[in-house]
Amino acid sequence: MPVQAYPKPTFHAWAFSFGVMPLKGLGMRLIMTGLIASIGLAAPIFSVEAQEDDDEALTVVTINGEAATLNLVGSIINQLPDELRRQPIESYYDRIVDDIIDTRLTAEAALASELGNNPLLLELAQRASDRVLAEAWLNDEIQDRITDDMIQQRYQELVADTGSRDEIKARHILVGSMEEAEAAIGRLKSGEDFSDLAKELSTGTSGPNGGDLGYFGRGAMVPEFEEASFTLEKGQYTETPVQTQFGWHVIVVEDRRTAPAPQLQDIRDQLINAMSVEVAGTIIEELRSKATIERLDFEQVRDAEAKRRATTDQ
Repeated sequence: MPVQAYPKPTFHAWAFSFGVMPLKGLGMRLIMTGLIASIGLAAPIFSVEAQEDDDEALTVVTINGEAATLNLVGSIINQLPDELRRQPIESYYDRIVDDIIDTRLTAEAALASELGNNPLLLELAQRASDRVLAEAWLNDEIQDRITDDMIQQRYQELVADTGSRDEIKARHILVGSMEEAEAAIGRLKSGEDFSDLAKELSTGTSGPNGGDLGYFGRGAMVPEFEEASFTLEKGQYTETPVQTQFGWHVIVVEDRRTAPAPQLQDIRDQLINAMSVEVAGTIIEELRSKATIERLDFEQVRDAEAKRRATTDQ
């Protein structure tokens, strides 16, 4: 069955997905930014029922016979900064409606002027319209393609990939130079205790705790530190200093473990978001394969523009 990221409207309250217009059928919490990116739900901000179909939505203002709906107001609110959206809607509702009025009137004035025939402005207007339609259609298409069975399969793949859940418990000694790190390694080879040396030598915030970093997985540390620490066996320390942006490190691994797999319900949204990016890419490739596309590469654009300017200057 097709996956539902959250129940489709009708909503008992407004619950807009940031960056996505509340158009019919938008069930995925997604917006195209370049290709697509995932976002979360905003808190409800209306206590009135929102119509799913914009044709049935409440008209809040009519401008020269053209209606603007409550859904449009909601989509504008959805794009406001979080700190403003947390304020009572009545504190900025009138300003939003005024902006709709002023924008519509000035756009009508522009269309009536010579700007109404400006090719670039017409291209930009088409681009804006294209993006709204593209986002809505792509969201619906992704929602239809991602099924519960696909999510379950992706989850099982994650569970089977124990390597991605490897964790180590480590300590480190952070000093300012390679010579200091080498001296610390020499003292370790002489039998001194790692924790005591870290308390004495380390300039890092973990120094007073004996350099204890606790358990961490891949991606938690800067790349150089991660690469060096995850190659160590339990009880082993680096015999060559490790340099990062913070200084020079001596690292010891005290334990290794595999973290338990998260429950599906805890990462379901993350799986959907990751799969949505992949599905979006597939959809775009399908569309491109069926389309007739003629494009100029950069060198052709540069040469054509140079020729145009040379002709214009003559």
